[in-house]
Amino acid sequence: MVNLLDNIKPRPSDEAIKNKRVKEYVQLMRIAEEVERELKRRTNELGEDEKQEAFEALSQEYNLPPYVTVRDAADIIGVSQQMVRRHCSEGKLLAKQTFEGSGKWRIETKQLMDQPNWERFIEKRARIKNQSLGFADEMLNQLQEEE
Repeated sequence: MVNLLDNIKPRPSDEAIKNKRVKEYVQLMRIAEEVERELKRRTNELGEDEKQEAFEALSQEYNLPPYVTVRDAADIIGVSQQMVRRHCSEGKLLAKQTFEGSGKWRIETKQLMDQPNWERFIEKRARIKNQSLGFADEMLNQLQEEE
């Protein structure tokens, strides 16, 4: 991580920025870009066993399903749902059709880890988990108040 921060150097255009918060914002945006590049590089370097281990760790933390819907896969890959169905039927994606000829597929989630919108999917799952935990806490509080 320290190496990533070392790659973020001030630029001549930064001198025109007078507001400290604006400078910090610009620097954070550069850091985010560098982190994204590093994440892609490291994802591409992972072997199959390492991808499996990473997927298991992420699954526990973010409650990732072993399979996703066509809609989720399309969002993660950044293509249309029809294109995902085509990839499934052609065997380009590891998937099982739920009902023959229905167009409904169960697509193995871990194969999508190197796709463009994987991080967005993880963020979505984190939001869902947090909402579920918040709802559960609220229900427990209401039950305790009734006692």
